[in-house]
Parts: sequence; C-alpha cells; structure tokens
Amino acid sequence: MSEQIEERQTKPMTTGEDRIVAPPSAAELARAFFSALDERDPDRMMRTLAPHAVFRALPHVAPIRTADEIVAYFGQVVSSYPGARWAVTDVIMQGERASVQFVIREFSRTQNREVLSEQVTIVRAAEGKIVSILGYYDTLEFRRLFWDEDI
Repeated sequence: MSEQIEERQTKPMTTGEDRIVAPPSAAELARAFFSALDERDPDRMMRTLAPHAVFRALPHVAPIRTADEIVAYFGQVVSSYPGARWAVTDVIMQGERASVQFVIREFSRTQNREVLSEQVTIVRAAEGKIVSILGYYDTLEFRRLFWDEDI
C-alpha cells in the first residue's frame, strides 16, 4: 500500500488511458504516516507531510510547525521509546479529515508486562499531503504506564 501512496504522491493528479488517479486520501496518508513512524522511517514520514504541516500533541499545546520539525519531533519520540510499536486500529474519514485511532505498545521491564496507550488523532489533508495532525490522549495514564510515575 505504501508504494501506491508514494506513486500517487509523485504524480498528484494525472490522466492516462481514460483514467484519473486521485491523490491519496486523508485515511491513506494517516495510515502511511503511522506505518512509517512504526518502521522508524523519517523519509517515508516526510513524504506524507506538506512542507507547511502543523502538529499538536494535544489541543491548546504549542504547535510544531513545518514537516522537518514534525519529523524531528517524532525522531525524538521513537528514540525515547525504542521498543514501542505503533499500530492503527481504526480510521474514520470524511472529506479531507480522518480520525485515526491507534495503539502504542511497549514492553515495560519494571512492570514485567506490555503496556499500551490507545490514542486518537485528527489528520487533515490537502492536495495529497497531511497539513495538520492533532492528537488526543490521556496524559496521566500515559505517564503512569510509560514513565512509571505514581500519579
């Protein structure tokens, strides 16, 4: 699937042999973004993002602007959680927006078990690229599980 998205991104809207190839949808882009995150592939992540993309981990948190900064941010995230895995579990799309439910899993040595955090993001796309990602998750639960903090 990622090869199809990459091909679409290099040819945003083409005609050929009586067919039109549309740019990838918000849902396809979101799945490709999280797949690249899980595979720790910054180049693939970058190909899903518009240069002027904006990311906020939570509403009302200062945004991270530009694709370069977003990819750098997620590079720090994956280096902080080297064993973590990201998996999209559901996507609901309407128009240029997709609501993406995903799970982060990592084995905790201190708890001697796998911990997981279910999260949701709203992804907005335009012209075949992600222009906005807004995250929603339980920060207290995440800190308790992944940082082993008693909250």
